[in-house]
Amino acid sequence: MRGALAWLVALVASCAPDYAHTAFRCTGDGGCPADQTCVDGRCRRAAPTGDGVACGPDSCDAHHQCCLDLFNPPRCIPAGDVCPGTAALCDGIEDCQAGDRCCADGDTVFCDAACDRYACRDAADCPSTAPNCCPDDPTPWGHCSRLGC
Repeated sequence: MRGALAWLVALVASCAPDYAHTAFRCTGDGGCPADQTCVDGRCRRAAPTGDGVACGPDSCDAHHQCCLDLFNPPRCIPAGDVCPGTAALCDGIEDCQAGDRCCADGDTVFCDAACDRYACRDAADCPSTAPNCCPDDPTPWGHCSRLGC
């Protein structure tokens, strides 16, 4: 019986989600992972910085996100709103705190310390392991690539 209980505890612990690599929607009351705070309706590692996010012919300020979906042109919506497609809170390292990168690891593009896929506007946004900033239709930003574009 003790072995079954230990196995169950190990199974439950291994199923615990990792909330650190996210940009959850939140309320001012909290609900963010321990190293993040709720800013403009999104859990973020730091307050947004930079010159905004490229969004079609416009640029979204730090309190908004660029929303791209199949039915509407690119548009700026409040950071805490739901986007039915890809939402971008950053498009390069200038929008992130020092040491973070702009991550394009899913339907939300956000700042984090490390990611599998990086968003960029130019090669300066890319790490040395993926130094090429390649266009990424239909997004107004690109992605960093280890190989040429």
